[in-house]
Amino acid sequence: MQISTHSQLTLNELKGALLTNEHGVEFRIHDFYVNINDLTNVLVSVRRYDREGNLENFTAGIYFSEIKDWNIEIQRGHFHD
Repeated sequence: MQISTHSQLTLNELKGALLTNEHGVEFRIHDFYVNINDLTNVLVSVRRYDREGNLENFTAGIYFSEIKDWNIEIQRGHFHD
């Protein structure tokens, strides 16, 4: 199935999605945040997979605008910690 580039999703629907950066490192979207003083920059809270394929216990933040070239795989249902 292909998703149209004109489709719309809520940020909540992206939680749990698999992100892969240009180096092949995989992350899961944990949550989203904005700074009240700058609502235009959405911070994506992600958890990285370790070398054994397990999710790390801590989250890191990266701005949504910085991951525009990453691959995203949307999961059905919700991801649980």
